[in-house]
Amino acid sequence: MKLFLDGTNEGGNAALLSPHLNDPTGSNYGEIKMNKEELKQCMLLCNREGLDLQIHLVGDRSFREACDAVAMAKAEAAGQGEAWAAQMIFAHCELIDPIDMPRAAQLGVTINWSCHWSGGYFGEEAIPYIGQEKWERMYQFNPIIESGALVTFSSDVVTNYELHRAHPFLGMQVANTRVDPEYPLDEKRFPGSVRPPKSARIERETLLKGYTINSAKQLRHDDKMGSIETGKLANLNILSDNYFEADEEKIKDIDFDVVIFEGKVVHGGL
Repeated sequence: MKLFLDGTNEGGNAALLSPHLNDPTGSNYGEIKMNKEELKQCMLLCNREGLDLQIHLVGDRSFREACDAVAMAKAEAAGQGEAWAAQMIFAHCELIDPIDMPRAAQLGVTINWSCHWSGGYFGEEAIPYIGQEKWERMYQFNPIIESGALVTFSSDVVTNYELHRAHPFLGMQVANTRVDPEYPLDEKRFPGSVRPPKSARIERETLLKGYTINSAKQLRHDDKMGSIETGKLANLNILSDNYFEADEEKIKDIDFDVVIFEGKVVHGGL
């Protein structure tokens, strides 16, 4: 099941804990599509029907409300003697209040991030709505990773003009460097075009796990793919370069020399 809880930070319709700065009345906290009670009931329904639930959310208020709803749903299920089996997946989570960072791990929520957004792809378009301070707190996942939550990576690419940005190694490079090679931030204002803060850079090993075994766990396929183990499907790639040794600005250029699918070579040759 897929739900959209709020809009986008760049569009000015993300659900925030503080009013949108462009609203002179100080009363616009953004749009949220479901209240906590409605969201809780949806989560309980998904759990009973054997459905995992993925929620699009970007604002700090939508993250907090969704976490509250998970806590409420799991408590109610436990009180009624219902086992909890549904996986709660929060997609994007662009802006999270620091006090809420540990909640994904505490609640067993999976976080899915679109890595190629980590640099300057959307520029500074969100600043008029959320302000500079919050803009510089966007796209931070290391505290969540360090807390023990399952974090997975993908692209969210759905349009033809950006199809090439679904390449996982482009996403890995941008998330590792906080620099978008296609849409760099103004170097005069952001040294090296690095999106602040530098501490939000994600390590290469973490990125690799997020695209492989962690994503397999999110899809409930980790018993047969996502890592190289006896008994799993022989879905393997031989790369054109060593991912861990490639220059950081050349990670995006790594290609797949050989692709093996279920034990058969479907691209390249051994």
